[in-house]
Amino acid sequence: SGKVVFKGGNLNIPAKTLTGGSGPSGSGKSTLLRCINGLVPHFSGGTIAGTVSVFGRNPIDEAPEKMAEMVGFVFQEPEAQFVYDTVEDEIAFVLENFGTPYESMYRRVNEIIQAFRLEHLREKKIQNLSGGEKQKVALASVMINRPKVLLLDEPTSQLDPVTAEEILSFVLDLKSIYHLTVLITEHRLERLLPKADHIAYIDEEHNVHFGDPQTVLPEMSQVPPIIKLARKLNLYP
Repeated sequence: SGKVVFKGGNLNIPAKTLTGGSGPSGSGKSTLLRCINGLVPHFSGGTIAGTVSVFGRNPIDEAPEKMAEMVGFVFQEPEAQFVYDTVEDEIAFVLENFGTPYESMYRRVNEIIQAFRLEHLREKKIQNLSGGEKQKVALASVMINRPKVLLLDEPTSQLDPVTAEEILSFVLDLKSIYHLTVLITEHRLERLLPKADHIAYIDEEHNVHFGDPQTVLPEMSQVPPIIKLARKLNLYP
């Protein structure tokens, strides 16, 4: 018998908003992201009942390489998605994969390196970068394809608090500049709450709850300490 990842719930994420994905470990946060770019079910296997629509495109019908034209995905461990040794080559990889002409590719790589302030890292070995630098390179390598949707799977889990805040602020800047729809899963919800327009919470029973933070937080069992304190004192929101 198969394992159920989601039992129910509907998400209608408005364009150009930031949604925080939350839930206990193993609840299905990463699976939710992978449904949006087609990695589920194309690479994971399994069966999906219902529909998934991303700006009118169906990731169940289209392979992840097709969805990559529209959806950028940054893994929890950036090293897992790096293909090349150096920063410049890694950023260019997606355009090479799509057969972009050299002159156009060279121009766009230069533009993204400047936009992300990575000039000083251009020729560096990725293995010698800090955790925050690796996250920025991973972001640059997906943003060079100009996606409409940006998915990040626990991007701050391996970063110190200062660097984590810098990366989240940087993602907010990207959202504003490129008019992105962003979905971020985070274990430390307190980092994301002040920035999120919506919360997608997957509970222990694998039901999905979606709405603005004030609506979803009362339904959550795992919340930051300040929310627990507010509940004790009957403070709302």
